[in-house]
Amino acid sequence: MGRIKVGLVIFLIFSACAFSDSRKELAGRITQAEKTLKDFMEAPDSQIPCQLIHEADAIIFLKQYKMGFVVGAKGGTGIVLAKDRKTGVWSPPAFIATAEGSVGFQLGGKTIDAILLVMNKEGLDFLLKSRLKIGGEISAAAGPVGRELGAQVGVPAAGILVYSRAKGLFAGVSFDGGVIASDDKANQIFYGIENIRIRDILSREKVSMPEEAKGLIENLMEYESRYKESVENRK
Repeated sequence: MGRIKVGLVIFLIFSACAFSDSRKELAGRITQAEKTLKDFMEAPDSQIPCQLIHEADAIIFLKQYKMGFVVGAKGGTGIVLAKDRKTGVWSPPAFIATAEGSVGFQLGGKTIDAILLVMNKEGLDFLLKSRLKIGGEISAAAGPVGRELGAQVGVPAAGILVYSRAKGLFAGVSFDGGVIASDDKANQIFYGIENIRIRDILSREKVSMPEEAKGLIENLMEYESRYKESVENRK
């Protein structure tokens, strides 16, 4: 019975995403992602090592809303950008939606801002197929913080590194795996192309970089440049 309730909550979350925002509101997701990146990188307790941004195959920005009483749910929206490993160029952003669910005593709610670094091609391939289950198809772990990895040896082994901040109050159990899916309707509205798929945006170069994403791209490139400079200085 509990699983049925959780499934219903997740279904309702994804159904809500079908009623997508206007293009202007969708552009706000990109602006929010740029702000989130700056917030994380400027705070010592959440700063993502520049090396990991350089090593990532994709980066996901999420704003999630966690709520529940007896049955919990966490749903939200965000964007994802992929990197061309041959050229080092970031793709235009594609819009995504998320959902998780669990059974147990829960009370309250909170807003979560998160950045997920996809650290291998396998994780990117799942995203390109429009649906990714974290904890099922690919492992996830909390990412290390600090501008440099320091004494740590190499890049952590988890397929996805998670950085998150929560606002509000929540008491309850942790969630099992989370699902990230392409928000096809939002992608159609933003890019003005019918039946466009996440693969078209992230790897097939079917769309140009939107003006709204150029600031975000510049910031990502700046953090990668910091890592490259640190490597050169150590030679």
